[in-house]
Amino acid sequence: MAGRRIAIVGGGSAMWTPIILANLAANERLGGSHIVLHDIDPGALALTYRFALAHQRRTASALTFSQTTGQAEVLEGADFVIVTISTGGLEAMRPDLEIPERYGIFQTVGDTVGPGGISRALRNIPVFLSLAQAMEERCPHAWLLNVSNPLSALTRVVAKETGIRALGLCHGVVGVAQEYAQFFRVGLDHCAYVNSGLDHCAWFTEFVVDSRPAIDILREKGLDAWLAKSPVEAKADPVFAPLYGLRCGLLLGQQLGALPAIGDRHMVEFFPTFLQGLQNVDRYGLVRTTIADRERYYQSCRSRLLSWLDRPGALSTEAASGREGDDVAAWVVALSGGPAVEDNVNAPNVGQIPELPLGAVVETRGLLDGAGFHPFTRSLPKQLAAVIYPHAMRGELVVEAGVDGDVGKALAALTTDSLVAAVETARPMLQDMMAANRRWLPQFGG
Repeated sequence: MAGRRIAIVGGGSAMWTPIILANLAANERLGGSHIVLHDIDPGALALTYRFALAHQRRTASALTFSQTTGQAEVLEGADFVIVTISTGGLEAMRPDLEIPERYGIFQTVGDTVGPGGISRALRNIPVFLSLAQAMEERCPHAWLLNVSNPLSALTRVVAKETGIRALGLCHGVVGVAQEYAQFFRVGLDHCAYVNSGLDHCAWFTEFVVDSRPAIDILREKGLDAWLAKSPVEAKADPVFAPLYGLRCGLLLGQQLGALPAIGDRHMVEFFPTFLQGLQNVDRYGLVRTTIADRERYYQSCRSRLLSWLDRPGALSTEAASGREGDDVAAWVVALSGGPAVEDNVNAPNVGQIPELPLGAVVETRGLLDGAGFHPFTRSLPKQLAAVIYPHAMRGELVVEAGVDGDVGKALAALTTDSLVAAVETARPMLQDMMAANRRWLPQFGG
């Protein structure tokens, strides 16, 4: 395979870039490819570029690297554009979490749905749209591979508004499948499953372990009794403690006839009750990721990156093991005509989930090869469709609001969101969040 030109937009990310680069460098089929790192923060970019060159030397990688702060330079002639950005950074995300708390909504993540997810989408949509339009001019045949949240909305705006082919990567489903396999003390190759839904609201409509339904094994082990325990007791349970991060999803799944394919910290934001008031947050034993938590995590990623540069022996091993599931390199190779890959993919709905709107970005398994992405089709049970369909339609509304600068559509999306218990709070909450993020909302006249 001829060398590929791979652009990483947001390449100054201390969290994402080292892992992506280690993954690309580990795939021998990408030998001769050139990686261009791009970021609007020159200081952050300089650090990850140092990492790239150090990793290249220490692993004798056949990749070559360059860096740029210019969008035109990073996109020119690219075959793949990997996007990992967060417009406005933590400064812009703070109002996404803190303002809804004034209205009694305490989000666990705040980056996909709910007030935080809607606000994050509105400020990232114009950036993604501008990037994709620039790609149409400078690399019209390239694939855009998105790892930025809200994954569905940002992948959707590219596919809906431009001719650029876009797919979204999220390691969550594969990570949860691995959690189940470890719980059952088998390898993942002993498990077979079908997953369906939206990013961060994904469900295993089928999951078998050595040909036995996983739900039957869970019940035999005492699932019902465990779900009836208090959060403190459940977390200390000698059998089910490893599944504590899926407990709310398992509780829901008992009534929906499916197993959760994503952890509670994301799943609960798609449902009412869990996050409406601190009493409910405590009742279900949920933990909110605060801005302070994120700041500490960012600093730990940066410190780890610096330590990799100082300790040659730790570099490749730790970098390569830093994430679960995402194999960007395998996707690049497959889409370039190399060995095909079956994986979990977020892609526009062309009928792979017949019950959801066509065009909406949905999450299913499928095959990637030189001809593109070929999703596996499976009907979504009605009880799951009843939950997921409104979120898919609301996502379409958010994308339209973000493109058109339509406050009315943004308000409608927020008013109908599952986390908003009191309709009269939607308007002032939206006004507060938009005022706080005005500089990042040019489509609204900011």
